[in-house]
Amino acid sequence: MGWGMRQPNRLRIAFVADSLHTLSGGVLSGKYVVERLRQEHDVITVAADGDEALPSFTLPIRAMREMRFVMARPDRAILSRAFQNVDVVHLQLPFWLSFTALEEARRAGLPVVAGFHVQPENAYYNVGIHSTWLNDATYRFLIRRFYDRVDTVICPTPFAEERLRAHGLRAPAVVVSNGVPPDVAAATAVPHAPRPDDGQDRPFFILAIGRLGAEKRQDVIIEAVRRSRHRDRIRLALTGAGPREDELKELARNLPNGAEIGFASRDELLHRLATADLFIHASEVELEGMAVLEAMSAGLPAVIAQAPESAASRFALNDDFAFPAGDAGALAQKIDALIDAPQKLEAARAAYRERARQFDFGASVGKLVDVYRRVIDAHRARPRKSA
Repeated sequence: MGWGMRQPNRLRIAFVADSLHTLSGGVLSGKYVVERLRQEHDVITVAADGDEALPSFTLPIRAMREMRFVMARPDRAILSRAFQNVDVVHLQLPFWLSFTALEEARRAGLPVVAGFHVQPENAYYNVGIHSTWLNDATYRFLIRRFYDRVDTVICPTPFAEERLRAHGLRAPAVVVSNGVPPDVAAATAVPHAPRPDDGQDRPFFILAIGRLGAEKRQDVIIEAVRRSRHRDRIRLALTGAGPREDELKELARNLPNGAEIGFASRDELLHRLATADLFIHASEVELEGMAVLEAMSAGLPAVIAQAPESAASRFALNDDFAFPAGDAGALAQKIDALIDAPQKLEAARAAYRERARQFDFGASVGKLVDVYRRVIDAHRARPRKSA
């Protein structure tokens, strides 16, 4: 890739990720970041579908196949070429590609930042493994061999940084939210139409967004709707794709109105955010919770599971919008109470939208650029050394 003449204050960034176009939250956040960075900086992407395209492969794991997640096979010659004349290297995911890219970046004498977007708990949950020992061992391995070798770790939440620190991270770390994708605010700017006073003229629309995987616990949402006193009035949409789609559709067959389960286009997803009455997030493992941020920004009241491994738990407005993770009975009670109190839902819309303002996407990218500049300046101020 030819950079052309260098412009003052315009950084040259190599953004390394296995892919930029799959359904994973960490991947999608990278895609949005690259698009915004390119408005003011020069960015070269190194990925299976990047400017510098790498060969790809898929692991024989159902959950990853269902997400259409591809791994990029490192090519040192491509990495070396991509890193010529760049100011900083950003590694998005802690996989084989990033390990090799870190070595090549150090060989080229470049500063490196790395994102923390993959929880070991999340990965193992999807293959049915629940092992504290294995989670801890994976954290220690990633920290020792990867995160402690970069200049700064980018964590989406204080919770994410705490998880790394608890497992021994010594490298500098900065909290930079993924932010709310800019298309959400634009598509949901029109105020939500108030429900009729009697609440009976149209279905009560409950929405959940997220990969249809084990840790997201959409099964709890289905069971809660089944137990609800208002189940005959509820329209349920579980928007996403993943390995549990068929299982969830089977579970929802006995709901009075069934459920809309499966992938939806971005336009349809935004329409649902703008028209739903209630958002439910039942996930038990979350480093931030982009879907919750999108719902909040849309002014959509959100009921959120409280789980020790989920940063999204902190987004609940108050106890009326929180329930113990995995407890379908408690969730059903919350749903019924909110349907019975439409004024509480309406008040929550403005409160959630206001809370979402602190996760402005442009501000997040600006903070990331500040991190780039700090590591570049620090790197230039000290003698070069090998990895």
